[in-house]
Amino acid sequence: MITNKNNKWAQIGYSWLSMKTWVKVWLIWLNLVLWSAAFFLFDPIAQYTLLSLIPAFGIIVAIAYYYGGLVRLLGIGHLIPWIPLLIYLELRFLTDLVGAKLTYSDRPLFFIWAMLLEVSLGICLLLDVYDLYRWFRGERFVLGTRAAYQAKASKLSRQLATR
Repeated sequence: MITNKNNKWAQIGYSWLSMKTWVKVWLIWLNLVLWSAAFFLFDPIAQYTLLSLIPAFGIIVAIAYYYGGLVRLLGIGHLIPWIPLLIYLELRFLTDLVGAKLTYSDRPLFFIWAMLLEVSLGICLLLDVYDLYRWFRGERFVLGTRAAYQAKASKLSRQLATR
């Protein structure tokens, strides 16, 4: 086990482990939906979805590294690439302005995945906006720290308790 409290990568790991269970389950679900795009590379939606992971990951890792753990500001990493993706998805479901309109009858499995993607992104972005609101309101603690635990935002991490 890594015990060096100055190791930011370890701190990020401890911060992840301290998250509430429902948040971890949600993030696993979200990533399963996003990475499932690899099965549908015949359509630009899947290609754009996978491409959107690059800036999302980069922004999130940079913020988490800077703060030495997970903070509510991380939501910005989803807003930047996924708002345009969600708009594109909506246009594909409702019109043929940016590509063939999505219909269940053409490709049922792809249609279901695209619907799951749309709903998952929508929920994620709502949660992210709420987290950002809370960040700008002053909830700037790192998950796993004593401050996060006292705010009932996460479990207490022994490794981060002194922060």
